[in-house]
Amino acid sequence: MKDFTFFKKQAEKFHLLRLYNFLKNIRETLIDWRLTEKKRQESILLSRRVGRLLVSHFTGDKSQLADDRKGFLGFGLIHYALIRNIKPKRVLCIGSKGGFIPAVCALACKDNHLGYVDFIDPGYGPEQPEDKYWGGTGFWREKDVAKHFSKLNLQDWLTHYLMTSAEFKKNYPQCLYDYIYVDGDHSYEGVKLDYNLFWPNLIEGGLMVFHDVIVKGFFEQGKCKYGVYKFWEELNNRHKITFPFPKNSGLGILQK
Repeated sequence: MKDFTFFKKQAEKFHLLRLYNFLKNIRETLIDWRLTEKKRQESILLSRRVGRLLVSHFTGDKSQLADDRKGFLGFGLIHYALIRNIKPKRVLCIGSKGGFIPAVCALACKDNHLGYVDFIDPGYGPEQPEDKYWGGTGFWREKDVAKHFSKLNLQDWLTHYLMTSAEFKKNYPQCLYDYIYVDGDHSYEGVKLDYNLFWPNLIEGGLMVFHDVIVKGFFEQGKCKYGVYKFWEELNNRHKITFPFPKNSGLGILQK
C-alpha cells in the first residue's frame, strides 16, 4: 500500500498518529536522500525534495499534472525546460492560486543566472463576484509575498503586482517579454483581453503559453462559463502547439 492509508487509519484508531507521522517523515527523508526507493525519484534533474517543495508550498495541482508525493512538476517541467533553453530576460505570469508556475519560472531564471518574473494577481477571493476570482482564495492579499517566495530563495527573481492585468498594462505599458504565461480570467472575454493587452509586448520569436485550453463547462457548477478553449480554437497561428491533457485543463503554446 504505497500511500500507507491502512497504516494511517490504524494509527488513528490506536491513538498513535504522532508516531506514524514521525516514522513517515523518516521514510520520506530517506527517499529524498536517495537511500531507498530510488524509483520514486522520477529524475535526477530536479531532486524529489525540490519538486515536492514546489508542488506543496506553491499549490501545484492535478490541472498542472503535478504530484506532491512524487515531487513531479507536471506542466511545470515544460515551463522550466522552455525558460532554461530560450533564456528570457523577462517573464510575465498572469494569475496563480498559490504561485506554482511563477515559482517554477523564477527557479528557471535563477538557474539560468538570467531573467526576471513579473507576476500579476489581484488576489481576488470568494468575496468578489464569481466571474472575477476564478477559484482564488484572497491568498495574495493576505500573504507576505516575499517570504512566501523565499523558499528556494526565489524572492530575488520575482516581483508580485497586486492588480489586474489591465491595471498592470496601464502602469507598465512599455515592458517587453520573451515569455508570457496566461492563467487568470478564464472567461472568453477575459483571456481575449489578456491576449490583446500583452501580445504587443511579446518580442518576436517569444512564447505565450495558456493554461486550461481544453476545459469546457461552468466554473464550480456556477454561472461563469469557461472560454479559454473557444479563444484558443479561434487563434490562427501556424506555430500553435496544444497539449490536450489532462482532460480538465490542457496547455497551449503560441510563438510570435
